[in-house]
Amino acid sequence: MIFKTKMFYLLSLILCCGGHSALAEESGVIDRAMERFGASELEFSRSDSNVPFFPVALLGGTHYGDAEVETDDGRDLTYDVDTFSQAAGIPFLLGDRDMLVVGEYVSYSDFSVEGGEVDDFRVTSVGLPMGWVRQVNEQWQAAAFVMPIGHDSDLNDSGWNWQTLGGGFARWEQRDDLWWAFGLYFDVGGDDDFVIPYVGASWEINQRWTLSAVMPWPAVLYAPTPDWLFRLGVSPSGASWSIEPENGEAYVNIDSWDFGLGVERRFFRHFWAGVEAGWGGFRGLRLSDGGADSIDIDVGSSAYINMSIAIRPSIIDR
Repeated sequence: MIFKTKMFYLLSLILCCGGHSALAEESGVIDRAMERFGASELEFSRSDSNVPFFPVALLGGTHYGDAEVETDDGRDLTYDVDTFSQAAGIPFLLGDRDMLVVGEYVSYSDFSVEGGEVDDFRVTSVGLPMGWVRQVNEQWQAAAFVMPIGHDSDLNDSGWNWQTLGGGFARWEQRDDLWWAFGLYFDVGGDDDFVIPYVGASWEINQRWTLSAVMPWPAVLYAPTPDWLFRLGVSPSGASWSIEPENGEAYVNIDSWDFGLGVERRFFRHFWAGVEAGWGGFRGLRLSDGGADSIDIDVGSSAYINMSIAIRPSIIDR
């Protein structure tokens, strides 16, 4: 399977090229950065939880199995998707209460299609996320982010199509083990522009268990030790797209979901390796022909598997 070959090559490249010394040097840089954040007034976690910090860098690949679909005009087709993505963010302290995060995101999706008079196609995506966080007081944080993201498919020599994701949020620490988030999220420039309200929460039940209602990744997290993490939950599907075969336009949608069980293991300091498997829905795929309206597809779901390498730093207090 092409997915397995590419993923094991990527994992080998990270784990072997440069060896242990390269990881140690990178880990030392992360340690020094996190010491500075630990000395600031920014609050990330007040409780003693085994659940690690959110990834600041990620490399992974996902394979979605065959799905049988039928369009409204009666066309039948079967397809699968291999998606490979890499993302990273660099945080910068702006005084004791403000943080700026500048990042990058690259993704490659390979669609293999049979039937329906639709050829195989590939989509490359590049995003430039930027975020800001301010510690307003002991209980409140304010945050905002924006990410222009462009997509280029190989359908009919298409050019780059751009959409912009973003939002503004506030986070409230009700207790040391419970926080809430409120705000607005927007997606403009794609197939459908929209702005929606946002509500999220995270409850650290005890040192091992966390119930996360942080959209769009709600999950139950179990970390029996600081080196293991199990996750059962939902996340946006990497197979959710709007495609226009006539002119090659492609836009990513956040209207389809994957449900799965994942496990991650710390293999060196801040570096984690993970695998996740579950059931993915392709309900977000839509095809358009020329200037006609989008053709909604009645899509079957299928199994998926994901493998990843992540950097999850730990805040170090002086």
